[in-house]
Amino acid sequence: MAKSFMLNVSENFNLETFAEEFVENYQGKGYNVRKMKMKNGVKLTVEKGVGGINTLLGMGQGITATCTIHGKEKDSLSVNLSDGDWMGKIIGLAVGWLLCLIPFITSIVGIIRQTSLEKSVSDDIQMLISEEE
Repeated sequence: MAKSFMLNVSENFNLETFAEEFVENYQGKGYNVRKMKMKNGVKLTVEKGVGGINTLLGMGQGITATCTIHGKEKDSLSVNLSDGDWMGKIIGLAVGWLLCLIPFITSIVGIIRQTSLEKSVSDDIQMLISEEE
């Protein structure tokens, strides 16, 4: 499930500073965060508990925020939230339904956490942008 939104930013908005604050914020919450610079933007990948047994249990959380500067005056920030860690939830639901209820229940918990991660990332980006101005 992808979500996109645009935010107005000031003319002296610094994308690099914003990205560093975002990384520090989520690393402080225990997430693994990768930052990749792009032309006119940055891609931020946030993950926690992905891979291994967490895939089977559906407990991993992950999302990618692609932030790009747009506009003639470079005054708009486009944010695309995508690539959520949904495969583990699907596997956990299927295994749990067929074999035992533990992966089914943990996958439901993982689904709730994954949807709250998307909202949290979206809210934190908006908050960091408002602090910059």
